[in-house]
Amino acid sequence: MSEARLDILLYSHDGRGLGHVSRSAAIGMAIRRLYPDLKVCLMTGCRQTGELIGEVPLDWLKLPAYDTEVIEGKSTGVDGPSGFTDDELGILRAEQIKQIIYQYRPRLVLVDHTPQGKHRELVPALHLSNQTKWFLGVRGVVGGVAQAGSTLAKELFQQFYSRLLWYGDRLVLGTEHIKDLNERFNTRVEECGYVSRLTELLPLYSSSGTGRSGCTVSIPWLGEHTRLFIEKFVEAMMLVGPDSGRFRIFVGSQDLSTLRQMIKDLDFCTLEPFSEKYVQALSCSRSAVIFGGYNSLVDIMSTGIPALVVLRDMRDREQQDHLQALAEPLGKRIAVVDEKDCSVEQLYRLLDNLMNLSPDPFAAQVNLGGAEQTARVLAQSLEL
Repeated sequence: MSEARLDILLYSHDGRGLGHVSRSAAIGMAIRRLYPDLKVCLMTGCRQTGELIGEVPLDWLKLPAYDTEVIEGKSTGVDGPSGFTDDELGILRAEQIKQIIYQYRPRLVLVDHTPQGKHRELVPALHLSNQTKWFLGVRGVVGGVAQAGSTLAKELFQQFYSRLLWYGDRLVLGTEHIKDLNERFNTRVEECGYVSRLTELLPLYSSSGTGRSGCTVSIPWLGEHTRLFIEKFVEAMMLVGPDSGRFRIFVGSQDLSTLRQMIKDLDFCTLEPFSEKYVQALSCSRSAVIFGGYNSLVDIMSTGIPALVVLRDMRDREQQDHLQALAEPLGKRIAVVDEKDCSVEQLYRLLDNLMNLSPDPFAAQVNLGGAEQTARVLAQSLEL
């Protein structure tokens, strides 16, 4: 076997949204920027990973993707795009990840979200070698995720993991989340700050913030009520009209035909697959419409753009709890609606109000340096 070893492997949960892989990609970008001599790879099944990374020289390993559907606020695994069932993918990916760890022999693996990975797929790799350091990174508000709070998660962390990194800001979120993680995993939690992909990417774009116009809309995945929301949103856009600029809608779903038909009469509106163009669009927009996940909220904090935040009715309540904690730093520059209960009139009124606000860097109140801080922690752990 070759003596060459991977320095850092970043593992990202996948299956529904883009938040997990966005955090991992941002950390990878920061490592490549600060420590270009390190050997780094990102491993995930998310098919949009290349678009999230853009032109940054961060390589990644593509696993067959999971897929999910949401029924009454609960996420359930379904057959993946490769045709394998959820259970089959768990078994196949577990063996694949084990082989990757065996061949690349990473000095350190940073895992996002849960110690066991999706469907326990990291468990065989964890038992493979004692020559690899394992770190866990979790978002600011974990939410009611059963896997994260399971006995298995605690046992695996205590047996194999040496550090727990928290991607939040205690001055904004308080200390309860840190205390909960301390007790759950019986370890000291290291606060790194919010991990922002846009903080890594925005310097690549030359927009100075002047001459902004239009609205960028991000729909990372289609839930059980999303199509109905889009129907109402299209009517609201018709009422707003083209005077405030173009609406650019970015959708994570591969099937855009139905949605494209819905906006065919709006010549000031475009529909695009989620890509690296999203960052450029957001950097030049006057306002935004986002769903309330961690990644999307951090995007807004990174740019200072007024935003309409759409909350999904998920049982884990992560989005609602997180947004409530962020209410003070975000202030009146965001408006919040429920995905399934909003009306056309409400959407029009809120959109019209947001279009008349100016971008303002309120993000200065929140620590968005999590990607860089995490990169430094990882590098220092390798004794660089």
